Amino acid sequence: MADEKVWKPLELIKVTAEYFAAKNVPSPRLDAEVLLCDVLGLRRRVDLYAGFETEVSGKNLAAYREFVRRRALREPVSRILGRREFMGIPFLVTPDVLSPRPETELLVEAVLECVQPKKNTLPPDEEEEPATETPVDDSADSALLDQLLDSYGEDLEDEKHIDDAPAAVLKTPAARPAAPSAAKSPAKPAAKRGKAAPPAAAVSVLDLGTGSGCIAVSLAAHLPAARVVAVDASPKALAVAKKNAAAANVADRVDFRQGDWFAGCRSGETFDFIVSNPPYLVEGDPAIWPEVAAFDPPLALYGGKDGLDCYRRIIPDAALRLAPGGWLFLEAGAGQARRVAEMLERRQFRDVGVTADYGGVERVVKGRIQ
Repeated sequence: MADEKVWKPLELIKVTAEYFAAKNVPSPRLDAEVLLCDVLGLRRRVDLYAGFETEVSGKNLAAYREFVRRRALREPVSRILGRREFMGIPFLVTPDVLSPRPETELLVEAVLECVQPKKNTLPPDEEEEPATETPVDDSADSALLDQLLDSYGEDLEDEKHIDDAPAAVLKTPAARPAAPSAAKSPAKPAAKRGKAAPPAAAVSVLDLGTGSGCIAVSLAAHLPAARVVAVDASPKALAVAKKNAAAANVADRVDFRQGDWFAGCRSGETFDFIVSNPPYLVEGDPAIWPEVAAFDPPLALYGGKDGLDCYRRIIPDAALRLAPGGWLFLEAGAGQARRVAEMLERRQFRDVGVTADYGGVERVVKGRIQ
């Protein structure tokens, strides 16, 4: 890219996508769009096409070229931008924490579903009245994008953003398309009117190995009456997690503690839910992507020779730290879920279950203590 040339967004995207593809960068076009959106201060990728006549030069072009250089070296987009969206919440990402993964959202959703099942439990004669609000039309952006692409001869398809997802690391399909940037997720439909929602569950939750705080903060945001404790061995990771909790306005409801797994718990303290996404990769595995091996903290990645060391430490103590009827939820790597489930069963956990992610990988393991 010559400095004297004035570029248009579509030109930059095309050239950058080709360059990324030559460097074996996953989702080359999507990454080019996300990075250019950030440089230009745009919230949506469709705005790049709507503003196809925008000129990119000077400081913006220099900033974009630096982003492209870093991504070509396989630095994840989340590391370049310093943030990653998770459960609709933007999270600060630094070298001290694991970048939040799309498939970990499934772990959070599984806990939320267990706390507050979505099914309607009202008696038949007390069912909610139909919503009167106009539904949110989330197809507007897609229609506009299709129209713009038809007009300017571009062929854009959403790709799965897998630059730093463990599912990709282990050569399995990504759990779901990740948010292309830290821009806000599409608005959710307005809540129905009628019967008041049931009161928020006042449960206690322990997040082990909180890292960026994405699990603890998300659960606190969705469960306003919950008491959440988040533990991590790294003080630097806890500092990042606290910033993320403050940014999400839940700092007063998440108790961050330093400690190695249950060492952060107080004597006799028990919880209704214990949740963890522990390190489960095998060090030296050739399938680990450069985006992960070079940029995520090793402490958050590797789980011993078979990837299961952390589960061997968590599961026995979890049985002692759960209140009667309490649940343990764990994320597992590809090919590990069944072995983790067997560990739970050997410790007398009941209702043990495994849930696959959107790529078909068995990802979440749960079990209940009697």
